[in-house]
Amino acid sequence: MKEKILIVEDEFVVANDLRIMLIKAGYEVCGIAISVREALKLIEETLPGWVLLDIFLLDGSKGIEVAEYLNKKNIGFIYVSANTNQSVLEAAKATRPAGFLVKPFREKDLLIMLDIAKDKHQNYMRFEMQRELIVQKQFQSILETPGETCHKISKVPWVFQTIVPFDYMKIAIFGRGHSPVEEYNFIRTGLDEYQILTSGELYHQVFPSENPSRHRPKFPISIQSGFLNNYAYKLSLMDDVWEKQISVHLGLAAKLSFVTYSGVGDTLLLTFYSKNADEYSGAHVTGLEKIEKQLIRLVDFVQQKKVPAASPQLEDRQITLVPGTANKSAETFNGIIGNSPVLLKMLDEINLVAPSNISVLILGESGTGKEKVAKSIHSLSPRNSKPIITINCAAIPGNLIESELFGHEKGAFTGATERRLGKFEMANGGTVFLDEIGELTIESQVKLLRVLQEQEFERIGSWKTIKVNVRIVAATNRNLEKEVAEGRFRLDLYYRLNVFPIYLAPLRERKSDIPLLCQHFVECKSEKMNKRVTGLTDKVLKQLAAYDWPGNIRELEHLIERNVLLTNGTVIDQVTLPLPLGQTLSINGVDKNSTAMKTLDNMEADYIIDVIDQCQGKISGPGGAAEILGLPSSTLNSKMKKLGITKSFKK
Repeated sequence: MKEKILIVEDEFVVANDLRIMLIKAGYEVCGIAISVREALKLIEETLPGWVLLDIFLLDGSKGIEVAEYLNKKNIGFIYVSANTNQSVLEAAKATRPAGFLVKPFREKDLLIMLDIAKDKHQNYMRFEMQRELIVQKQFQSILETPGETCHKISKVPWVFQTIVPFDYMKIAIFGRGHSPVEEYNFIRTGLDEYQILTSGELYHQVFPSENPSRHRPKFPISIQSGFLNNYAYKLSLMDDVWEKQISVHLGLAAKLSFVTYSGVGDTLLLTFYSKNADEYSGAHVTGLEKIEKQLIRLVDFVQQKKVPAASPQLEDRQITLVPGTANKSAETFNGIIGNSPVLLKMLDEINLVAPSNISVLILGESGTGKEKVAKSIHSLSPRNSKPIITINCAAIPGNLIESELFGHEKGAFTGATERRLGKFEMANGGTVFLDEIGELTIESQVKLLRVLQEQEFERIGSWKTIKVNVRIVAATNRNLEKEVAEGRFRLDLYYRLNVFPIYLAPLRERKSDIPLLCQHFVECKSEKMNKRVTGLTDKVLKQLAAYDWPGNIRELEHLIERNVLLTNGTVIDQVTLPLPLGQTLSINGVDKNSTAMKTLDNMEADYIIDVIDQCQGKISGPGGAAEILGLPSSTLNSKMKKLGITKSFKK
C-alpha cells in the first residue's frame, strides 16, 4: 500500500513540483492545502502518514499551528520553507519536526529527507511509547504500594519531572464549590530532591511579614490547559500579586497549566513553573493528556484517603525532602557535579534517554564534559555490561578512517601484518561514542553514514559483511546546522545523529555550580597529591564566580589542581586567573595598555607572555599555557621562537 502524504504549501509551483516528485517516487499525494484551516480538514478526511508543511502561508496562518495538532495525532511532518529568520526557526524546532527542507531543493534532497525523517520519527515514537509505559507503571506503583497518602504524594514530582520539567509545581484539587480540598507544593532543590510545603508554609516564605490570606490564590473563574513562556508569562503576572511574588522569590520565567476532572466532579489543577523562559510547548500538554486516566485515579485516591486539614502530618510538619543526596549526580552520572537548573535539566534528559536505543547528539563548548555525559548515558542504559568505545574523529586521518572504524584483514594493505578489529566491531552490543563528529571530512562522513544506516560493514580486504548492534552517541562543539548550511557537514548524517540532542551549558551559564565543583576538585587533587587542602576562602570563590571561564570546567579543574599544588596551608586563599581579553599587565615597566601603536606581533607576544606568567612558566601539559591558549604545545613553542620569547623571561 502506498504511503500517503499531504502537502501544505500555498505556492502552486512548489506544491506541484512536490506532488510530481512524490508520485514519481511511489508515494500517494492525498491532497494539497493552502491554509491551516484547509490542512486540518484534509488531515481528518484523508489520515495521511506524513505531512510536508510550509511555515508561512499566504492567508497569514502558520504551519506551526498544524504541527501541534500533528504531534497529538502522532503524524510525522517535515517543514518546507525558505524562511531563515532565527526566531521563527527556533519556534518551528520546538514543535519537534522530523526534518527541515529548505527551498529551493532537489528531488534527491526531498527523498533523502523523507527516508531520514521516517527513521527518526519511528525511533521517537518508540521512545515516547516506552516513556509513556514507564510513567503509567510508576503511577500504578505509587497508588498500589502500601503507605500513607503524604508518602505517596511525595513520590509524585519525580514522575512528573520526566513528562514536564519544572522548578516549582503545585497540585490543587478543588471541590464542586471551587474551594481547595487538597493543595501540595513542590520546590525542586536537587536532582531527586524536592521541598514539600503546605500552602501555609509556602505563603509564609513568600510573605513573611504579612497575613498570607491577603494574597492566597483563588480558584480561577475560567480555567483551561495551556502554557505561557517568557514575556507572555511576565504579562500574566500583572494582575496576580501572589504569582508575581512567588515568581520573583523563586526566579520563575514560564508556566504550564493542566486541568482535568474526576468522575465525581472534582477538579485537578496541575501548575508547573520553570526558571527557563522558553521551557514549555504543546508537546508537554500532550504528554499529560496521555496519562490523564492515571491522574484521575490519583485524584480519586487522594479524595478517598484524604488527611483532615488539621492533621499534623500536613500542617505542622517541617520541610521534607524526597530521598536523595547532594552528591547523587556525581555518583550516578560519572562525576558530573552541580545543582544549577540548567544542569538538572540536562541530567533529567540523560535519565530520560538512557534506557532507550535512540541516537544522542551532545552539543557544547570544549571543556563542558561531553565525554562524561556520553559515559553516563551508556552506564544508565541496558547496554552497560558491554563496552563503550570512544572514537576521536578529529584525531583520525581521512585515509585511515575505514581501518579505524571497520578494521582490516591481514595483508589488506602495506603494513597490515595482522587482522585488526575496527571500533564498531569492538563495541558490538554496546555504545559507540563519536567525539568531535564535526571535525570529520565530507569523505569520512560518507564512509560513516552506511554503518549508521545499516549497522553493517566489511573489514578492509574482506567481502564478508559484518552485522553489529551498537548505539550511537555523538558530540561536537561546532554548530552543525551552520556546518550543513555551508556544505561542510552532510544533511543526511546530521539528521541520523540529531534524534535526541542534549545541550551542555558553558560554565559561565551555571556559575552557581562553581563552589560544588571547586570542593570536588580540591578533595580529588588533595588526595592525589597527598596534601591536606580542604577548601577555598569566600574571597577566592567570589573571584572565581566573576571570571567567565572560556575553557569551562576543564580550565577550572586545572586551575584548582595548580593551586592545590602551590598552596602550603589547608585553604586556598588566592588564585591567579588569566586576564580577560583586552586587559593586560605591564612587562619590564612598559604599560601594554598604553595608546602607543603596536604591531600584531607585538600584541600577540604580550598576550603569550601574560599567559605563560599566569601559568608559572609552564608551557605544556595540564594547566599549561598551550592548553589555555588552545594551541598544541609544539605550535606555541614555534610562535615563541618566532616572536623571540624565551622561557627565562622576567616580568
